[in-house]
Amino acid sequence: MSSKSTPDFLQSLRPEQLKTAVARRFADFCLQDFPAHANADGFDPQVYADAVSLVIARLEATRHTEPSA
Repeated sequence: MSSKSTPDFLQSLRPEQLKTAVARRFADFCLQDFPAHANADGFDPQVYADAVSLVIARLEATRHTEPSA
């Protein structure tokens, strides 16, 4: 299993569709950060994607949405 392709969750992640500003910023960061680590020894793309999913779910559950301008 030497292929470390981008997990489905990250491929389908659309920060603009998230309801909280902090979740959008976190998602943007993760999408930019992932390629820097994708080929590192010991890096598990699925664990990264699972962690991103958990954090986004928690951030989205806070109900602190950014006011519309």
